[in-house]
Amino acid sequence: MSAFIIRRILQMIPTLFGVMLLVFTLFTLVGGDPSLVLAGKHLTPDVLANIRAQLGLDQSLPQQFWIFVKQVLTLDFGTSWSTQQPVADIIGSRVGPSLTLTGAMLVVDLLIAIPLAALVAYFRGGLTDHIVTIACTVAMSVSALVYIIAGQYFLAFKMGWFPVRGWGMPSGSISSSTCRCRC
Repeated sequence: MSAFIIRRILQMIPTLFGVMLLVFTLFTLVGGDPSLVLAGKHLTPDVLANIRAQLGLDQSLPQQFWIFVKQVLTLDFGTSWSTQQPVADIIGSRVGPSLTLTGAMLVVDLLIAIPLAALVAYFRGGLTDHIVTIACTVAMSVSALVYIIAGQYFLAFKMGWFPVRGWGMPSGSISSSTCRCRC
């Protein structure tokens, strides 16, 4: 078992290197020059050179790739250009809500998958097996965004499980006498 784990870890290294090379190449070729975006209206040769030096864009591509690899391996994602916060802090602040949604979806998936798997196992090779397999394949092919939008539509608007007026306020809480708009 330990040989299997070691073999998998060793196989992970070239895969990780290939993904980093692909991401770096795509950002370099398709992403354009970020220093032009960051300079904005204050585009002068001095400002452009200063931004390129700060980002390391004045170095050769192999040196830029080496900097990128070091940053990925040390989990140093730098600072956000728009908010000026460390990217690791931004990601860290969103881990909790993401895990909450992921945990809830895992429970829903298990509540659906286990009975379907038992059904398919019981009717193995039959018509039910084929229908459930096709239905699951189609369901997995649909984007999660479609399920989110459809769930909001049916649960909030059709079934009335969630408030739909005034950003979470219960219906009827805003009357025309309290509204100060001139409509």
